[in-house]
This record gives sequence, structure tokens and C-alpha cells, in this order.
Amino acid sequence: MLRKIIVVISVIVILSLSVLAMFYFAGLKEAPEIFIPEDVARKVKANPVKYEQVSYIISSTGRLGSQSYVDIISEVQGEILAGNVPLKKGQRFKKGDLLIRIYDEITDYNLKAAKSRFQNSIANILPDFKIDYPEDYHKIRDFFDAVKIDKPLPALPEITSDQQRIFLASRNILNDYFTIKSNEIQLGKHRICAPFNGTFTEVMLEVGSIANPGSRLARIINTGMLELEVPINVTDVKWINKGDKVLVSSEDGSDEWTGTIIRKADYVDRSTQSVSVFISVINNADHLLYEGQYLMASFDGEITGNAMEIPRRAVFNNNMVYVVNDSTLRKAEINILKINQQSMIFNGLDEGVHVVVEPLINVVEGVVVEIY
Repeated sequence: MLRKIIVVISVIVILSLSVLAMFYFAGLKEAPEIFIPEDVARKVKANPVKYEQVSYIISSTGRLGSQSYVDIISEVQGEILAGNVPLKKGQRFKKGDLLIRIYDEITDYNLKAAKSRFQNSIANILPDFKIDYPEDYHKIRDFFDAVKIDKPLPALPEITSDQQRIFLASRNILNDYFTIKSNEIQLGKHRICAPFNGTFTEVMLEVGSIANPGSRLARIINTGMLELEVPINVTDVKWINKGDKVLVSSEDGSDEWTGTIIRKADYVDRSTQSVSVFISVINNADHLLYEGQYLMASFDGEITGNAMEIPRRAVFNNNMVYVVNDSTLRKAEINILKINQQSMIFNGLDEGVHVVVEPLINVVEGVVVEIY
């Protein structure tokens, strides 16, 4: 029992001596010097506000179409005959080519017969006209000599008095004349010529078919004058004007053309909230364009004076930026004129003020900064 008591007392003494030794040696160690760091100004990238004329590019993609889509509709009846070019879908033609001919021999013979009768009527009135109106006889005689069966009727001579007009009307000269002129126009409708350089996009009736008045024969498009329709954002369309030149390029950028703005819509597309702008593009043999092709249009925009451009990432909360005032960071509101893909054009700040042109993270207003 005595032995156990001695062991316990020994352990307690040893622990007590160890604690005392630890405090003794800890008091001998010098306390480390504490350094309080100085406030370090954060560096920010900022530029002085300077307003000037700002140019930018507006780009949009659209589909190319023809400026002229024409449906050829027959106004007469008859068999469809071949013209100067095959009546086939995709067939090209030039301005003035005979596209479609409708059988017209019977109409032509009837017209010639009417002209022959008209000549006979004039010949019958010549003696009376010479007696009653000798001063104007040469006009009627010259008109009679100019009438040819296989050529269009010449213009009527000038009628100088009511008596002459009554005389000609009573002999049915005026009625016959205008009837023949009407038939000449009707005969011309049997031949349909190309009004422009183009191609057939649809053919409804082939050669050999019978056409009736009102029958749709074909559809043609003008391939020489094309137009590109591109959608432009509502906020950008105000910078685009009729007559402006536009750079038009293929989607891969391998070919380029120069276009001209010919019109812009005065309404907004509800689905895209954009305004359609139409660009005239002239086709050429070196770089052919095709109806239905997708192209890229690049517009030169320009804001005259009182504008500055900064990176879009430097703007927060829609229209707020940081400015540096006496080495202190402050918030400021700007007036946004134009939003580009990577930048913004604005005004509303005093010139000379330094505006921060980079995004800032974990900063608060009033912090001390240094411009670099």
C-alpha cells in the first residue's frame, strides 16, 4: 500500500515540474514583431472621356431574291408555239428574246383583210374630199399612200375642222381606223418577248398546248437585278439610309459585291422585332449570284460627334460605369447610343473624366484606386 502511494506522489511531482519548466522557457522566448500592412491602391485601367465621331459595322444575313417576278398569262386563244428559247424550267434568256408564240396566222390574215377594206374606203372618199376640202386634200392623200397591208397603220392626219371630222365619221373612216389599231394590239399579244435578262422558274403549259385567255403559261424572274432582304435590329435601323452603299459577301467570305440600299420597311416584324432592309445587287459574269442564295451584308454606321466607345464588359446594371475621381472609385450613369457585340457607344459624362474600361470584381464605391 505504501508503495502505491509513493508512485502516485512521484508522478504528481514530475508533472508539476514539467509544467513549471514549460512556463519558464516560454517566458525566455521573445515575442515576434507584428507588421501592419499599409493600404495598397488597386490598379484599374481607365481612359479619359473624349467625344468624337464613331464608326462601326452593322452585319446581318439575308436571302437573295429577284427584283422582278413576272407571271406570263395568255390574253388570247391558240396553240402554244416554240419561241427563240426552249420553254423549260431553268432555261435562261436575254432581254428581247421571243419566249412564247401563240398561233396567230388567222388573226394576221383577218387584220390584213381589214386594212385592205380600209384602203378601199379611203380611196372612195378622196374625190369628194378634194372638192370639199382642197386645202387639206394632200394630208388625206399622203395618209392613203402610207397605209400598207403588212405594216402598222400610220397616225391619222390632223383634222382641222368639225366639218372634216363629220365627213370622215359619216364614211366610217374613224371607226375602221381605231378598230384596226385595236386588232394590231391584239395581234401583238400572240408574241411574248422577254422584258429583261432572266430565267424560267415555272412552266405551266408546254409547247403544243392550247392557251386560253387568262391561262398561266410560265413564271420568269429577273436574274440581272437582284435584291437582298436582311433583318436589322430596331435600334440600328435609324443609322441606315436609302442610297447607302453596302458590302455584300458570301457566307464564307470568298466573294464580295457592292450593293445599294433601295428601301427599308416602315414596320417591325413581330416575330423577330426587326426591320427589313432591301439591298440592290447587280449580277455579273465573274461572280454569279443566284436567287435564293444566303449572303452577308455589312453596313457602315456612323455617329457624328459627341460619342465614345468602350468595351461592353465595362458597363454594369444596364447603363452604369465606374469613374475615377481624385483617385477614388465612383459610380456614374451614362447615356447609351448604340450597343455592339463587343462594345458600347455612349455619352453623358463630362470630357476629361477617367472612365474605367475593364470589368471590376469585388470592388466597392469609394475605394482608392490607381490608374494604369
